[in-house]
Amino acid sequence: MNEDKSQFQLPGSELEVIHEAECLEMLARNTLGRIAFVVETRQELFTVTYALRAGTVVFRTAPGTKLSYAPGAQVAFEIDEYDPETGVGWSVVVHGIAYDVTDAGDAFSWAARGTHITPLAPGLKAHRLAIKPSAISGRRFRRLVSEQFLG
Repeated sequence: MNEDKSQFQLPGSELEVIHEAECLEMLARNTLGRIAFVVETRQELFTVTYALRAGTVVFRTAPGTKLSYAPGAQVAFEIDEYDPETGVGWSVVVHGIAYDVTDAGDAFSWAARGTHITPLAPGLKAHRLAIKPSAISGRRFRRLVSEQFLG
């Protein structure tokens, strides 16, 4: 990662907008993220092991909350990282609709099932959910040294 302060695009701040192409690269390099969606009237957040295929986030799951509520729903998916040594962190968010692609015969589902995913959580995860993105965004930030010592 380039440490040159000129990369930070917002004047007077240490915040950089990450372009979609780099967001996709970051998504492709990682395998652990969080999916958020509404369950009844409450927002829920789940950690999942995922893979990226053609801009689509795919993860495996067992019967339960994710399989019951995510398909057909607007979801947010997020990955992030922070290095306390450098004070640099980033976050990438994918917004879109989740689909159960386990048995569907359309081209989107076939492509999504072509991913190799090894879930970290125990148990059989026979179902595959895929997020068709409507927006992908990212931010990189640098915590100023003067802010590191504030309470």
